[in-house]
Parts: sequence; structure tokens; C-alpha cells
Amino acid sequence: MTASTSSATPPPAFATASRNHYRAATLAAEKDLRISADHLAGLAAECAVKAILIDFLGSRLDVWNKPEHPEVKHLNRSGKKPYWTNKHGHLPELWEHLTAVAHRRRGGGPGALFTQLIWNNPFAGWDVADRYCDGTALTDAVIDRHLKAAHDLIAAHEQASILGTRTRA
Repeated sequence: MTASTSSATPPPAFATASRNHYRAATLAAEKDLRISADHLAGLAAECAVKAILIDFLGSRLDVWNKPEHPEVKHLNRSGKKPYWTNKHGHLPELWEHLTAVAHRRRGGGPGALFTQLIWNNPFAGWDVADRYCDGTALTDAVIDRHLKAAHDLIAAHEQASILGTRTRA
């Protein structure tokens, strides 16, 4: 007889995933695997932003484990018909969510901790589809900027965890 298994998927572990993608990105950069390094740096940053939003800035997972925030609405144009949603998607638009939510909490607490990160979006031109590129546009400066941004986001999440400013268990 075999034990029954649950069909429910566990919630995403964005903080853990961000650290894992970052480590893989740095290894890829060391081996001059430029496309992989940049792609993984972006995924690391994206996961870190979602971890920050969920753990410290009031976002939550919906019933399908998709991150969302009640105060953030943006125009989603990924489908055939545009619609307004409060779901956290992908970089570079996700950075706008972090900016909007952190600015609302500037007065103190966790929002103040993250405002230093959001002045400039280092992923403004980044696209997850660049994983299909030929790598010619990925300069050392671009990859270094993305790796540094991912590192800074992960460090900010860890610092906030140490300071004990979590908004959920």
C-alpha cells in the first residue's frame, strides 16, 4: 500500500529561489555563459522582489499561489485583450510594483528599508525573452549591473528578516 499524496502545490519559496538563481548566475558569469548569467540574474531579482513584496510590504498569494497586492493595479497586455490586474508579473514591470508599494510605506518600517533600492530600475530594458538572444548586446557592464541589483535585493530581504519587519508568518 502506498501513502496518499496531496494534490496541492506548495506555495512558492521566492526568497530561497532568489538565492538559488543568484548563485547559478554568478557561476554562469564566472564561466562566461553570458546569456545564462543575465537570465538567471533577472530571475534572482524577480524572485527577490516578490519575496520582499510578500514578506514585508503586504502582498499575498492568491488561491493559485500567484502573488498580488490589493493596492497595485496595472494594465496587463500579455493576452489578446488588455485588462487591469493587481497580480505581480515579471520584470521590468514588477519593479514598478515594488516602487509603488514601498513609496506608500515610506514613513517608516519596512517601506523605508526598501526605498533606497528603487530610485533607478536596473532592469528597465531587461526581458525574460532575452534568454533566446545571441548575447551580443550583453556587455560586462549590463551583466554586472543585473548581478549587483539581484545581490542588493537579496541582501535587503535578508536585512529586513533580521530586523524582524515581516508582515506575515
